[in-house]
Amino acid sequence: MRNTGDQGSATEVDQPVDGAGYGPASPSETDGTPREKSLGVDLCLSHPELILTDAIESSPDVTVRPEQMVNDGTSNFLVIEAVGEGLDQFETELERDSTVCEPVVLDWTETNRVYRVEVADSAVRLTPSLVRAGGRALDIEGTGGQWQVQAQFRSRAALSQFRSECSEQNITFRLDRLYWTSGEANAGACGLTADQQVALETAHSEGYFDVPRGISQAELADELDISPSAMSQRIRRGMDQVVGSELGLSNE
Repeated sequence: MRNTGDQGSATEVDQPVDGAGYGPASPSETDGTPREKSLGVDLCLSHPELILTDAIESSPDVTVRPEQMVNDGTSNFLVIEAVGEGLDQFETELERDSTVCEPVVLDWTETNRVYRVEVADSAVRLTPSLVRAGGRALDIEGTGGQWQVQAQFRSRAALSQFRSECSEQNITFRLDRLYWTSGEANAGACGLTADQQVALETAHSEGYFDVPRGISQAELADELDISPSAMSQRIRRGMDQVVGSELGLSNE
C-alpha cells in the first residue's frame, strides 16, 4: 500500500512472469511429498487508488502500518498506526484522501497516532487478492506513496496468480526478495520478521542498547537506508516480540 514508482501496469525486477520461474522448486511441486516449506516474498506495490496512497505520498516523514480491518455489515473500517515527525500534516492529508473518510484518532503521542478510518468503496485493497491467490500478509508498511509488503505464499503458482491480479488492477508490482521459509508466520528468531531481526542485530552490534548509547536511532536508520520512523517501529515491535517470546507472554 505505500510505495512510489511507476503507476501503471504491474512490473517486476529481474523476475520472469511465468509462475514456474519463481525461485527453486519445493518438494510438493516436484514429487508430491507433503509440503514442508512456503514461499516468502518482499514486495513493493503502488497504485494511486490503493488505500491511503495520497496521504502517505504527501507526508514523506510518516510511516503507516495497517493494524486491523473490520466489516460491520455495511462498512469497512481500518485501524492504522502512523509514526513520524509530520503527523499534523499527515492528519490534514488524511482528511483529503479520497480512499478513506471519517478519520477518528484513537490514541496519540508526540510521534505516534492511531486512527480509525472508513474505507471508501472505490479504494483498491491488496489483502483480498493476496489471500484469494493463496498467500497471507506478514507485515505491511506504507511510506512515500508506496507499500512494502512481506508475505507468504503456498507456492510459486500462488505468487504468480497474485501478480496477475495486480496486473489486472494496474498495480505496480516489484519483487524485491524471494526465499523458501519453514512455513511459520515469521521465520526469524523469537518469531521476528526478517526486517525486525536485521534491525535488532544491527542495533546490538553498533551499541544502541549500551549505556550510554553508542549510536543514535537516526544513525541506525541511515545504516539500513530506511526512515527513522521505520527504524523506530522495527526496534519497538521487535523488542516487544522478543520479550513476549522469551517470557512466554501472549499478544492476544
